[in-house]
Amino acid sequence: MSIPSKVRFELVNGLTEREVKSAAYFIYAHKCTAGTYVGMSQDPVKRWQEHVSDAFNSHSHNADDKFREAIRGFRDTFKHYILAIATFEKAARNKEAAAIEFYSENLNMKAEAVSHRDYGFKSIDSQISLPIVLEKKGKSGTSFSRQDSERIAVVAEVFEEFGRKRLKCIGGQPFEKGLLIECSREERAKLQVGDRVKVKVQISEKRGKKYLVAARSATLTKVEKS
Repeated sequence: MSIPSKVRFELVNGLTEREVKSAAYFIYAHKCTAGTYVGMSQDPVKRWQEHVSDAFNSHSHNADDKFREAIRGFRDTFKHYILAIATFEKAARNKEAAAIEFYSENLNMKAEAVSHRDYGFKSIDSQISLPIVLEKKGKSGTSFSRQDSERIAVVAEVFEEFGRKRLKCIGGQPFEKGLLIECSREERAKLQVGDRVKVKVQISEKRGKKYLVAARSATLTKVEKS
């Protein structure tokens, strides 16, 4: 699945291109005929990639919520908006809570803590928006959600490639046999070629090639071969 590394957003609520390009945090909205979803991120393009990947990943616990269902049904018709910006995380979360209360229609599954401040939000449809194309920060491939609760436990085998110990997924599991696993080098160094370990992973993709990713802090638990 290929997800664009650039996304066209519409600036509303008086935001300018200069302000947005220098912002640290973004409060955004994704809107389609099924409703509107509001969120907050330091990288709204990367976050959109994560939302889309969750929608098409049957192993994600978010796959069947209303927002991901809308992505599967209306992905190509979504419009994207920057509603507000912030310099600090606390201010961003306060604005996000207020924006969810003001804008969210159907697609946000849980309410945030309510902010009683007036941020001057206006209806999206009542404004003349300013288009801007934002690019994902960094040069990594398609971004997938990285919450540990969304990782799947698999058994992997240690093998050697070009003098390095690496891990690959064995067969009979949710992911295809042979997928490489990105994990802690220090943890791999403790193991021997041929050892099998249990580790929680999530799928990712770079330049069209899929692989599995473990948390940087993940411990590789050795298991016996059956």
